[in-house]
Parts: sequence; C-alpha cells; structure tokens
Amino acid sequence: MKHPADRRPKSRSLRRLGGIALRGRVKLLVGVVVAQVVAMAASLAQPTLNAAIVDNGVIAGDIPYIERMGSVMLGVAIGGLVASLAAIALGSALSTRAAADLRSRVYRRATDFSTAAYQELGTPTMLTRTSLDTGVVTQAIFLTTSVAVTAPIITVGAVILSLQVSVDLAPVIVVTAIVLGIGVGVFVNFVTPLVSKLQIAVDTVNRVLREQLGGTRIIRAFRREHTASARFDDANRDLTDVARRVGAIQLMLLPGVLLISNVAIVATSLFGARLIEDGQLTIGGLTAFTGYLSQIVVGITLFITLAAVFPRARVSADRLNEVLEKPSGLPDEGRLARAGRLPLSFRDVSVQYPGAEHPAVAFATFHCRAGSMSAIIGSTSSGKSSLISLVPRLLDPSSGTVDVGALSTRDWPLADLRAAVAHVGQGRALVAGTVASNLRLGASEADDAALWRALEATQVAETVVDRGGLDAEVAQGGANFSGGQRQRLAIARALVRNPRVLCLDAAFSAMDRSTADAVLRGVRETLPDATILIADQQIENVRSAERIAVLDGRTIVDIGTHEQLVQRCAVYREFADAQAPTASTPAGTR
Repeated sequence: MKHPADRRPKSRSLRRLGGIALRGRVKLLVGVVVAQVVAMAASLAQPTLNAAIVDNGVIAGDIPYIERMGSVMLGVAIGGLVASLAAIALGSALSTRAAADLRSRVYRRATDFSTAAYQELGTPTMLTRTSLDTGVVTQAIFLTTSVAVTAPIITVGAVILSLQVSVDLAPVIVVTAIVLGIGVGVFVNFVTPLVSKLQIAVDTVNRVLREQLGGTRIIRAFRREHTASARFDDANRDLTDVARRVGAIQLMLLPGVLLISNVAIVATSLFGARLIEDGQLTIGGLTAFTGYLSQIVVGITLFITLAAVFPRARVSADRLNEVLEKPSGLPDEGRLARAGRLPLSFRDVSVQYPGAEHPAVAFATFHCRAGSMSAIIGSTSSGKSSLISLVPRLLDPSSGTVDVGALSTRDWPLADLRAAVAHVGQGRALVAGTVASNLRLGASEADDAALWRALEATQVAETVVDRGGLDAEVAQGGANFSGGQRQRLAIARALVRNPRVLCLDAAFSAMDRSTADAVLRGVRETLPDATILIADQQIENVRSAERIAVLDGRTIVDIGTHEQLVQRCAVYREFADAQAPTASTPAGTR
C-alpha cells in the first residue's frame, strides 16, 4: 500500500475547486480576460512598431517618422500598462473572494463532522487545510485566470508574427519550445511527490507545536523541556529538508529558462546576420524577430510559473476535496419529533472508534425516565464520555440505537436534536470574547436577565460581577478563569438554551463539594422538566440520581439507586470505599 505522500494528486480535485471558486464570479472573470487580451495585444504590437521605426526611420534618417511612430508606441505601451493593472486588480479581487469562499466551505463542512469523523483528520491538519492549502489553491486560481489567457495569446501571437518576419528562423523557435517543454515536464515530475510530503510535514509540525504549547505546564512540571524540544526539532528538521529540496528544484527553473532564452537569442543573432547579409532579412526584421522570440520565451515562462505552483496546488486541492467530500458521519434525514418531556433510552449500544481494536462501549442498555436525573459512573476510559456523546449525536453508535423521546437520534432532524439537547463536555469550553457572547452561544436571542439567571443558578454570578459584568473579557479557552469557573460558565451557557435534555460530562470535576451541590440544585430548579444525564466518576456527584448505570470493562454491569448499588454492586462499592473520607480528610473536602 502506498504512503499518502507517494500518491499522485488528481487534477479533478483542482478543477472542481476552481469551478466552485469561480461560480457566481463570471463578470470578474470576463473582466480579467478582456483586460489581459488588451494588454497582450499592446505587447505584441511593440516589436512590429519597433521594426518599422528602425527600417523606415532610423536607417532612412526620417526623424518625423520616428517621432510619429514613437508617439504611437508610447500610446500603445500606456494602454497596455493600464490594461495590465486592471487585470491584476480584477484577478486579485477574484482570487481573494474565491479564497474566502473556499475557507468558509471547508470550515462549515468541518463543523458538520461527527467527533469520530473529525478525529480521523485532526485539528492540526484542519488548520493547515483551512489556511495554507486554501491559499495555495487560490494562488493557482489567480495564476490560471491570468496565465490561461496571457500565455497562449502572447505565445501563439508571437509565433505567428515572428514567422511573418522570417520563416527561415523558425527552427530556433521550434527547438526553444521543445527544450523548454521537456524542462517543464521534468520539473513537474520531480516536484509533485515532494510537495505532497511537504504538506504532510507542515501538518506534523503544527500537531507537535499545538501539543507542546497546550502542555507547557506539564512539560515544565516534569522538566521535559529537552525532550519536547528534541521532538519539535525532529519534526522541524523533516519539514526543512523537504522544503529545501522543493526550493532547490524551483530555484533551478529560472536560471534554466534564462540560459535557454539567451542561447536562443544568440542563435537568432547568428543566423539573422547571415540572412541580412544575403538580403533575406532587414535589420528591423531581425530586431522584431528577437523581440518576438523574447515574448515566446515569456509566454512559456508564464506556463512554467504555473507549473511551479500547479503541483502543490493539486496536492492542496486533494486535501481540501477530502474534507469537502468526506461523509459527515451524521446523516440528517430526520422527521418531526414530539413536544414535551423527553425520555432517553440506550438500547444495546456499542461504540467503536475507527482503527480501535476494541469498542469503547459494548452492548449498553439504559433507560432514563422523562424529567428525571440519571447518571453514568465509571473509572477513567470506561466509556462514559462516548456513551453520553451519543445523545446530541456528536457520535453515532456502531450498533444499537439511542432514543430521545419516541425517536432514534438518527431519526431526529439534526438541528432539532441539537436544539433540544444541551451537552457540557470536558476540556476548555469557552471561546475568546465576553461572558455575554459566550453565554449567547447557547441562545443568541437571550436577554441579559436570562443570562444573569443562568449565572446565579450556577453560582458564578458574583465572579462575573467582580470582573465587570456581562462584558467581562474571556480569554481564549477561558484561560483567565479558573477550572471551576470555566465549568460553571459552560453549564450556565447550557441553561440559557433551556434544553429539554441536559448532558453533563464530568462537568463538576474542578468544583469543590459544596459548590458542585449548589450548582446541581440550581440546574434542577432552572430546568425542572428537563431530563438530565450526568457522566462522572465521583459518587457524590451522582448519588442523588434516580438511576445510576455502572460502567466497567466497557459495558454496563449494574443499574440502580445509590443505596441499591452500594448493597449489591461490587464495582460501585469499590468507588464508594475509595472515595469515602478518611480520618485525616475532613468531611466535605475533595
């Protein structure tokens, strides 16, 4: 099986993205084409006008003719300059708008992925694809809209006009074109696999950098700065080596073109001199042919410029197309769900992540009565988060069904399900902005009074007041709040939505016992009709639940109330004994 870096990219992906980028921008594209045609026509006229000045003005000593034709040349040059500037401006507008559209499409597609589908790609490569790959593709689009018009016009036009000047010098043009064509083919053949490896190396550096920046405190705490630096150096060295090889090949391109061009001009001068001596060519004609030869080289060089970008653009297009065509993992073919309270049911549910040897959860069956508070308890990596993530369809079960109300989660319209179910997960749940902007992610139309009610219910209103109110700044990831404050703000955001089902995944892990109890009471009072499902490994956070499912060995081993499980479930009893206060630990502390 070929490594991904060794696979040849497909032009189909680049054509498809080009079609998407240019859709609805026909006027801009036409403007670029017209401006380029005018600019190239002006450029092609210059050698002929120059030859006329040499033959009819300079050699004949006709100063008025030189002045008259010089004025015409100046006017043509100015017109070509204006047209070129217009083409650049219109091309830039076309490519920047196309870039914005592609970035938006990739981002929106990524937000549609299930957790498993997103994790198959990963955040580092998504960052690279949304920024770097999009930039490479739009650069190729900009060059294509320019080169696709400019290069053929100037190359074909210069060939035709040069042959009108002298057919005898045609072999110089043919040989020059063949040699340049072979050079371009060799270049593309060498560069294409290297740029694929280059993009993968960029992904690797991004991943390592994100991991190490996110774990800076841990790295320092265990004094592993040298190990972390060595790991980054390895990834950076790999990227540098590939980039150096790509750059070296690209740098050889321009000197090679200049060498071929200069040899062609020398050959033209040599053979042209003999033709002038034989009376078959005028001095002005030789000047014009040399000018056209230079324009032919320029035209082919424009193709080479595109060839330098095209291999990397094809790789980037494949990577973007992979995101756009990747199944979301969450097919949305739901029908209207019922109103009122919603019970939850897990029926013989299993969850197995792609590439995993064993399921994260196996054959779990559990029912939560509508309007009740239920819980799932288990040790680390027992499958609690996987199970609770099924309710808002962050994941779909590998087998079995999860029912919300009378419908399986697959039968709900996804937007309606996400509106009915609020999920508070682990990790940093806040985004940069203000307290108000974070809370209104739950319900954009919520007024200030609703926000304050949610903050009071989660025991964080006083903290927000001390920081300046709802307009208090929230740093990226909520870094300027403590862990417990971040969790309470995340729960408050869920309350603002007024969900019919609330899933709390280890949402109290950073709170002390009394705060967690107060927050849970506030949640219950704010959402008296909601079905609440808690996933935790602390018995104190789940003991008041109506039903508690005990996860062990990736499956549910018992279900009951706290009192029932303490009596009959050995796994639950182990949790209770391990978490019971000792003589040296005052009651109520954790």
